[in-house]
Amino acid sequence: MLWPVTQLGAAFKLTGTHLLHHVIGASLIAALMLALEGFHVLEWLDAAMLRTSAEQGQLLRKGADPGRAYRPGIVEIDPPAFEQVFEEREPLERTRLEQLLASVAQRGSQVLAIDLDLAPAVYEQQLPGGRPLDRVLDSLARGGHQLVLILPEQSDRNVNLRWIRTRCAAGIHFASPQIRERMGAVTRIEVKSPVLAAVAFELAHGAQGQEQKQPMPAALSEQKEVAGLANRVCQLAGRTDSEKELARWAFEPVIHGDAKDAAEQNAVTAPFHPSAMAPAFLEPARTRVHLIDGRAGVAADAPRKQVVFIGATHDLRDRYTTAEGEQAGLHLHAAAYTSLGIGTADVNKYVVFVADIVIGVLLGCLFGGLWTLYGRAELAIDQRMASHDAGRLQRMGTLAEFYGIRVMLVFVWASPLLIAALAIYASRGLLEQGWWVNPGPLIAGMFLHAMSLRDEAHHPHEEAPGLNVWQQLRRTHPGIVLVQAPLALILLIVALL
Repeated sequence: MLWPVTQLGAAFKLTGTHLLHHVIGASLIAALMLALEGFHVLEWLDAAMLRTSAEQGQLLRKGADPGRAYRPGIVEIDPPAFEQVFEEREPLERTRLEQLLASVAQRGSQVLAIDLDLAPAVYEQQLPGGRPLDRVLDSLARGGHQLVLILPEQSDRNVNLRWIRTRCAAGIHFASPQIRERMGAVTRIEVKSPVLAAVAFELAHGAQGQEQKQPMPAALSEQKEVAGLANRVCQLAGRTDSEKELARWAFEPVIHGDAKDAAEQNAVTAPFHPSAMAPAFLEPARTRVHLIDGRAGVAADAPRKQVVFIGATHDLRDRYTTAEGEQAGLHLHAAAYTSLGIGTADVNKYVVFVADIVIGVLLGCLFGGLWTLYGRAELAIDQRMASHDAGRLQRMGTLAEFYGIRVMLVFVWASPLLIAALAIYASRGLLEQGWWVNPGPLIAGMFLHAMSLRDEAHHPHEEAPGLNVWQQLRRTHPGIVLVQAPLALILLIVALL
């Protein structure tokens, strides 16, 4: 009765040689992943994992909102509002926009981040006396409201640039509307670029408050001084005559000196905090635009917030893949603002490297034990089937055992898939805590690495007396010592540099 337990224990019994074998293999894979992540090569895999995670449903379904204190209000023009209030007109009907801005401003909001292209249309550029919408914007700015507009689409002959400079002179701020999207998924926020969320956060909390929430890494803060974001685009608009250059500069990190080193170390971006974009927490902050007494506005019972993001969500082209499923750009701007308030940063890469090695060794022991268990069972049945004087009953039992071993082989090959499914579930839990772990490469690599030990079940290496573990490994697995160990060291040096 104890025979299966004995065999299982023997299969997973490790020698020092086996353990060192797994340590070197895990170090090689961890160093390779660290180097590839530094060059952003694995981001397609991160995006695929996020899409897989998003298909499983919302990450956060209950619990308190950790970003409640920083959650801005969202006033959105959804499909019904686009149809009923704005009569499906593009660009949006200006009189309705004037009414909407006045309605939101009257509710005590101090910072209005407007994710709408408010630049004059062709038919508005020659209006006598100027545009009424511009007069409303300038009036709100003079009245003490902080307005942030997004940079408009590029125009012929840079006509919009003159409009931008005029609004800047009236005290209105501008920001880039871009959202960082890599390999088809949104995973990070801008913390040192004049994008909509960062500029709105600085206007609400000050440049020092923003720096305290998302400080520069120590290695960079000693060398580079971080500049303010709120007036950055207006300063750039006064130094260029090209809207194309202005749009490009407005998305670059605002760091005095060469920002190349900072960009390479992801110092100017940070991961989205998962709770910031959770629909369960976003939904209470959303307010739809309605017609109230024939005028565009928001309901009287809508949440009153100091900071409000105003924009449209009716355009299906303005949607992005996130860990919480597909979300509108306006919601991501508001979620980025909340992430800045909560404070989010990358996990220390050295901690990740050590964790990868530990997990890799455990996976190597597991996969190696499974291959050893299968190899010993296959060797035993081969020896029994070689006997010609076995009885009929014994041959039938051997045949049943033969098919049982094939089932075991299927299980061994399926084990990395089963572990990957468990790892995805576990990584979702880590993602809820602000950690992002992509277990795929480590699981696949250690499974293939453990296959190199499967032949030892048939032909076990004899221990040579007088040799230490390293010498024994070099004698039995020279490729590990002469190729994998030096390669792991080289990749680690590349990743660190």
